[in-house]
Amino acid sequence: MDGYNATVFAYGATGAGKTYTMLGNDEQIGIMGLTFKELFRRIDHARSTKNIKVSMSYLEIYNESIKDLIKSDNKA
Repeated sequence: MDGYNATVFAYGATGAGKTYTMLGNDEQIGIMGLTFKELFRRIDHARSTKNIKVSMSYLEIYNESIKDLIKSDNKA
C-alpha cells in the first residue's frame, strides 16, 4: 500500500500443485484470491485518505512461450 511491487513466481514439475496453490478451488481460495481479498480490504480502509491505483499482469511461461492470461487473445 506504500508503492511496492510484488511478484509471485511459481516454479516446479507438472502436477506439483502450482495451479491449485495459486488459484485454489470452489471451497478454498488460493494465494491469488487471498491476496486480492486483503488488497481490496486495505484499499477500502485507506480510500478516504489516499489516491490508490491498482494494476496487475497475470502471465504464464510454459515451454518458453509467454501468455498473458488476462488478454482474451492470449498473445504476449
